[in-house]
Amino acid sequence: MPARLEALGSTAGLDRAALHSQLAAALSVVVHLERDAAGGRRLAEIHVLGRGADGFVATVPALVREAGGDFGHGPGWERLARLCSAGAP
Repeated sequence: MPARLEALGSTAGLDRAALHSQLAAALSVVVHLERDAAGGRRLAEIHVLGRGADGFVATVPALVREAGGDFGHGPGWERLARLCSAGAP
């Protein structure tokens, strides 16, 4: 996802560092949907965004559909849980 946005940002004249600053300020979570066998969409993964040592945004898996269809927690799970509880009344 960051690479696709880099390509779009370059067409608008944004350099890589500027795009990643905008991205970090605008998004916290990325939801990935996939098509099932019947053509419908279903949740595949949820990633949180974080900055790497280089200062660029990277996605970190938080919730991932496993082979059996259940969801497993990824390394970003705790951050996702904090984000969700921060928005709860």
